[in-house]
Amino acid sequence: MSAISRGLLLFLVASITAGCQTTSLERELSYNQNKLRDAEEQRDRLEFQLATCENQQQESVSELVALQKRFADLSAQNARMVAKIDLLESQPIPASVTFDEVVEPDLGSFAGIDGLAASSDGGKVTLTLDQQVLFNSGSADISKRGQQALTAMATVLKEQFAGKEIRVEGHTDNTPIVKTKGRWASNWELSTTRACSVLRKLLAADVSNESNISAVGYGSTRPVSSNSDKKGRSQNRRVEVIVLP
Repeated sequence: MSAISRGLLLFLVASITAGCQTTSLERELSYNQNKLRDAEEQRDRLEFQLATCENQQQESVSELVALQKRFADLSAQNARMVAKIDLLESQPIPASVTFDEVVEPDLGSFAGIDGLAASSDGGKVTLTLDQQVLFNSGSADISKRGQQALTAMATVLKEQFAGKEIRVEGHTDNTPIVKTKGRWASNWELSTTRACSVLRKLLAADVSNESNISAVGYGSTRPVSSNSDKKGRSQNRRVEVIVLP
């Protein structure tokens, strides 16, 4: 083999060897670059998590400081309230201090009035007048017997309850109106007109003035007994004169 041939052969072998080394180094470089990018991304994630934790820690510290301040304020307020209570409890109650008591009125003067039942609750007086005494069936005109009962009741009201507010309430049972349907559309109208009849009687007797007295009809909506029997229906047909405390 000539010298030139051996030189060419050596050159080719060196070139191939150098190319193989270059390819190996490039692969290693690419691998290292990928690892570096992975490390940088992980570093960025850790830095973000650290910043988030620091922010959350700062918020938690701020909330803790606010809660501590609120607790201190409430403790101080509680201490002031306890001191006030202790001061009030240590002071004697003045002898001049009195307590208002509800005194139930004496209803004895209403006893014996025809068809009248009187009761009181918390200072409110309820005078219940039997419809059979006041009115004939289906009528709102006060009977002679009813006139006498109302006159006696009005005398007691003027003597013992002058100036009090008075409400007159009319009530019926639940039996529909038949015979006097042309005059009263329903029990509402009948109960209201009967209440107004009693109101006019009280005004005529100077028991009250127009600004302190009123009348209302409830029909059969406020029974005091069952409407299933004759006795219960009779109790539900009534007029109540309410004297307010």
